[in-house]
Amino acid sequence: MKRIYIISLIIVSLISSCKDNKMEQENDAIYKSIKKIYTLNADGSIIYQYQHRLKYITHLSFNRLYGESFIVYNSEQQELKINKAETKMVDGKIVPSPENAFNEILPHLASGVPAYNHLREMVVTHTALEPGCIVDFDYELKSNPDYLPFLSENLVLNERVPIENLEIIVNIPENIELNYKLINAEGEPIVSHNEGLIQYKWTFKNSGINIREPNQSHDQSFLHRLILSTANVENAFSNICSQDDLKLTSDIEFILRNRIFGIKNSVKMIQEFKKIVVNELKDFNIPMEYSGYKIRPLIEVWNSGGGTQIEKTFLLNEFIKYIGFESEIVIAIPPSFYDKNVGCIKDFGNFYVLAHIDGEDILLATNPDQPNNLLFELKDYGFLNLEGSSINLPDFIDNTESIVSVNGSLKLNKSGDLTGNAIIKVQGIKNPYLNYLANVKSAKEVAASVFSSNSIIDFNVVDFDQNKSEVETKIEEKEIWKNQGDYYFFELPASMYGLKGEHLPALLNERQTPLKLSYPVNESYDFSIAIPEGYNFISPSVNKELRNEIGSVKIEISSNENLIHAVKSLKINTDEISPAEYANLKSILDIWNKKNYNEIILKLQE
Repeated sequence: MKRIYIISLIIVSLISSCKDNKMEQENDAIYKSIKKIYTLNADGSIIYQYQHRLKYITHLSFNRLYGESFIVYNSEQQELKINKAETKMVDGKIVPSPENAFNEILPHLASGVPAYNHLREMVVTHTALEPGCIVDFDYELKSNPDYLPFLSENLVLNERVPIENLEIIVNIPENIELNYKLINAEGEPIVSHNEGLIQYKWTFKNSGINIREPNQSHDQSFLHRLILSTANVENAFSNICSQDDLKLTSDIEFILRNRIFGIKNSVKMIQEFKKIVVNELKDFNIPMEYSGYKIRPLIEVWNSGGGTQIEKTFLLNEFIKYIGFESEIVIAIPPSFYDKNVGCIKDFGNFYVLAHIDGEDILLATNPDQPNNLLFELKDYGFLNLEGSSINLPDFIDNTESIVSVNGSLKLNKSGDLTGNAIIKVQGIKNPYLNYLANVKSAKEVAASVFSSNSIIDFNVVDFDQNKSEVETKIEEKEIWKNQGDYYFFELPASMYGLKGEHLPALLNERQTPLKLSYPVNESYDFSIAIPEGYNFISPSVNKELRNEIGSVKIEISSNENLIHAVKSLKINTDEISPAEYANLKSILDIWNKKNYNEIILKLQE
């Protein structure tokens, strides 16, 4: 019996060893463990303790990836303490990091930003690194009681390499409630009580890695996350500023009056304010956690000659209010992040200005080039004001589908020049409504999304409103085809407002993360192309159609004597395609992108 038990232990050990070896063969390094401990004290101070044991496998792991650790903190409000930084070499020797392995510098993000020159970055250089070694690293960061208004975190549970054991521990006073939300992950905390504190402990085994692929969503909402906070949404956002912070001086107001003097167009006024905020004030790329989740008074922002994206948003909002428009700050939150009980600001959403201009609600960003109302682009997000109240979008925003369609009657001559007329209709996200309001001549950009700007010799706006626009254009483009031994190749026009504008790379057979598009694509084309006498259309006729759960594609190309008729349509029902849906997307796009279905080939008759 004892012999059988020993054999069983050997088998289990071999299986475990094979699993570990496979993991090490597939990764540059492995976190044996990561522990993050947050403690909120009764006086409001917060202690964050970080620990990890990292095994280095390849030379890349210590030469490029994890040779150093970086800790950015606010030296005026936080105190850093390094508890341990040592390396266990393969032969078992323990090598502590020497004194010169700890170097404090000004973070790159604070360079040239005097208002944040008190930020510091501790660079810890790990020593005695070799394949197979393990680094033990442990530090604490204590925040002063008046620095952070509450305890909150938006924790990504994935790293670039696997984590065998991840622990998140939160200690809070018994009279305070902790709210939390797990995203793309499962697991309830173990809750215990100890000396007036409640402890929440999450344990995650073999956390998946943070896979980097092209065309991922910017908010990275596909990652495993734990969002937690001792404040609800209402209290979280109300701490950002006070009314005193938002005051403008008479000098600022004088400058604003001069900048819009004589301008009657409302959108042009706002564009002028945007120029001030965006072009004349520097960008300070300081995350909110390093300012205690507060903005500086706007007078200070103005006098410092620059601001963070959030500070600039607040400044633009006050500028717009100054000229008499109703306007407020709103936060756009990805749907999977939102929970009214979890008031987390870090990496939670973006701040915008929602202005009521000439009877219309328009969402504005501190972006000089904003052709349309951002509500179309962000309509699936949750919107809150600074009081934490939800904001309902106008019905027409939800009911408007983003579409681009092109109908053209074109003609090729014997020199390869392309002439003709086209009607382009744009609806939803890509409709440049704000540009129209500022200057109707901006309609040229709609035509230029399909044809080269130099080829547009005339254009006319047939119709436009906040939902849609219709532009008629006349084009004349010189020598558009390519000649290869009496074979002439001409690519069918396509709009940059459609899939072409997504700049997708070549599609691999599978994906591990969701593929993100700017918006659900719905584009269609109908071209009649007259070809010159003496040339034959030699491309095979096309009649291809496919529908599946992700969308549809249809391509018909035919000819009758010297007239080619090309009809194409593509519809992708969602802007985020999961790995499970990716095969359906690829089937559709393989047809849409096929060169033979996008090219007209003519041959000169002998």
